[in-house]
Amino acid sequence: MDEVASRLARVGELTRNQIRFWNQFYAVVLETYRDMNGDGKQLMPQNDLNAPAPAPIQRGGGQSSNVFSGGVFALGPEEALVIETRAPVAPEYSGFHLSDLWGQSLDCGSHQSSLNGAQAELDADGALRFVVAHRDPGVANWLDTTGLPQGYLTARWTYPRLPEQLPAVRVSKVDFAAIRASLPAGARSVSVEERRARIAARQAHLQRRYRLY
Repeated sequence: MDEVASRLARVGELTRNQIRFWNQFYAVVLETYRDMNGDGKQLMPQNDLNAPAPAPIQRGGGQSSNVFSGGVFALGPEEALVIETRAPVAPEYSGFHLSDLWGQSLDCGSHQSSLNGAQAELDADGALRFVVAHRDPGVANWLDTTGLPQGYLTARWTYPRLPEQLPAVRVSKVDFAAIRASLPAGARSVSVEERRARIAARQAHLQRRYRLY
């Protein structure tokens, strides 16, 4: 019994430490919601993304060949972000996801709040363009804020080794009504029925991933 009690206490300790670490990581290190070090600016740009770069372990970089780009969205009801990403060297994996200001992922089962490289649709010019908006603009690469007025943006590219040329990003804040005009003419429209099918597929994949054995 003493060993069981000791192991359970250790689980509680690890859980507390993880909660404390990640809260401080987003609040203090990344400064996602205000200037914390008094230099008059936030590390994470608002309605923009940092230039893609390898992230050191101090900033949660993990694998040394990961390339990250981050920022914060702060959008009114009729505002949206159009985010263009280009990767001159094809990554083994890429993804773009939204979270709250403390790094907690949004409901990616009931909402298309994340897309990986296999799910996102490439434009004819070789760029991946994402639209961050509060409601569905009817485009394939929509990222759903789930109604949050502010949140965290993360783009990631994973390579077996760092490429000579890193990805590039460009962000524009536009009116919701101007989304379509901000995309290439060939950007595909997505119907309500197709969006529902995509959500159903996401829910099925999550259920399979977290199923009980």
